[in-house]
Amino acid sequence: MNKIRIVVCDDEPMSLETNIKICRRISDRHKFDVEIKGYISGNDLMFDLEDANFSNSLDLLLLDITMPGLNGVDVAREARGLGYTGVIIFITASEDYFRDAFDVGAFHYIVKGESMAHFEEVFLKAVDVLKEMDRKEILLSGWGELRRVAISSIEYFEVVSRNIIVYYEGKVFEFHGHLKKLEEQLASNGFQRIHRNYLVSLMHIKNMTFHEVVMSNGKTLPVGRTYYSELKEAVNKIKM
Repeated sequence: MNKIRIVVCDDEPMSLETNIKICRRISDRHKFDVEIKGYISGNDLMFDLEDANFSNSLDLLLLDITMPGLNGVDVAREARGLGYTGVIIFITASEDYFRDAFDVGAFHYIVKGESMAHFEEVFLKAVDVLKEMDRKEILLSGWGELRRVAISSIEYFEVVSRNIIVYYEGKVFEFHGHLKKLEEQLASNGFQRIHRNYLVSLMHIKNMTFHEVVMSNGKTLPVGRTYYSELKEAVNKIKM
């Protein structure tokens, strides 16, 4: 995968600096290309996460649970609500707080003061998850549920109100997200925007005209006039 974009949030400046250094040290040792940004306030981080361009670019959030104002669980919950689908790791002073993490789809937690080896183990597992998501599956966050969906099984995505519905294997799942991010994330997997409200898998298109496409599940979807030329070019490449 390409560069891993990480945010570390901890209200204790020394702890924040230490955790950033550890992430860099592990990344250097294993030759990961990382970009790390630190925050000492959950409120400040939340302000930036409300910018879709910023939140859509992130892969990993390391959040201190016990912070004044918005704590780590609050930030994670609101981030999921805004469509963040990346990995979340909590940094906590006690394992007692980890129960709250299940509600926001946290991947793991690190107890402050634990060994460097444990931090590295959790970090490397998170990177493995990110690589797996990048290659074969996509992790989608709905209301209180995280769902892994095989990319090859996805027929198309549809924007409904402010949410997105994914159609795959005769199933549907509504989740928080942004179609633009999905378009960028899945471009190399043969997905093409055909309309402002639709992102489709080229492999699941049965027929197409200037105005519409017929998908493998029999559904007919509209083709936006501004998207037709790129769609036709992409379909022709698939045929070749």
